Amino acid sequence: MTSIPETGTNTPAGSPDEWRYSRDRVLLYVRALDLPPFRGLDLAVESLKAAGPTSASEAMNKLRELLAENGLDRGILDEEGRHISSMPSLNRGVMVAEPLDRLPWKSALGRFLRRWRRNLFGPWETNGHA
Repeated sequence: MTSIPETGTNTPAGSPDEWRYSRDRVLLYVRALDLPPFRGLDLAVESLKAAGPTSASEAMNKLRELLAENGLDRGILDEEGRHISSMPSLNRGVMVAEPLDRLPWKSALGRFLRRWRRNLFGPWETNGHA
């Protein structure tokens, strides 16, 4: 398998970088599935030939179709044989909004004046001066 298709093949000639990206992505996916070596390579070559070198997403879609046709799309399994999801489950809880500060400059000025008073005169007791 060469990195750039020959000019006489039926795949459209793209740039060498696009071809390498598509090839690498498909081969990494096949490797992660832990398929039998030659069967995985055959499926990767078929998907790259069908999709062409310019689109990695088309090559991946074609590879998934081929895996489904051959019954090899098992997904990722853990040690006990259970399916591992490729993304975490969504938490669709309710978010409670905080009250909106409509005058942030006023709040910032109040905090500044309280801090300034505390630094200048010392802590202020809640029931008056000490």
